[in-house]
Formats: sequence, structure tokens, C-alpha cells
Amino acid sequence: MTCFFDASHGPGRREITWSPQWGAPRPVLACPACAQRWSDHLQGRGGYAQQAGYPQPGYPDYGGYPQRQGYGAGSMVAAGAAGFVGGMIVNEMFDHDEVVEQVDVVDDYGDYGGDW
Repeated sequence: MTCFFDASHGPGRREITWSPQWGAPRPVLACPACAQRWSDHLQGRGGYAQQAGYPQPGYPDYGGYPQRQGYGAGSMVAAGAAGFVGGMIVNEMFDHDEVVEQVDVVDDYGDYGGDW
């Protein structure tokens, strides 16, 4: 079987325990050079170069600020606006300012229900 890290290196002769980022450890075969680089990496002496864009061995520390609890201002403003608009709609539905006693129906032809 060829080297797990690079097939052009030839056959894998040493079995090492390798784990992908956020993965489960598993045994793989590596050529002697890659096995040495992997053991150097595990001992903290470099070995493999870190890839850009991937957080290596964890997430950055942001100065020890505690995580904020509770709701943000945006959610409070949105909830207040929704309550305000909902209250306006309900107010218009139950508003009885104008009482209609009689409705006159007038058609455009001047005929108020006469003979057809």
C-alpha cells in the first residue's frame, strides 16, 4: 500500500495513528519521511506547515470577555415594532368612532330600483 499522505512517496512501511481535523483517530500507513514529519508534528516541533484558513489547535482567545447573556437591542426593537403595528391593527378593528345608521345606495343611472 502506498503512503497515505502522498502516493508519489512510494510504499507505506510504518503504521501511525492519524486523526483528521475534528475526526476520529485511525491507523494509516506512511512512508518513513512522512511518519517522521507526523511524529515531529505531534511533539510540537513543526513538521507540517499550517494551512491558511483553518483554526489550528483550537479557537482564538478574545481576551477573556464573558459571553453576553440575554437579548440584543435588535431583537428588542423588532419585538417592539411588531407589537406596535399589531396594536394599531387591533385598534382599527375594534374602533367604533363612526356609527352608520342608514346607507343610501345610488346607482349610476339615476334609477332607484324602478321598473326594468
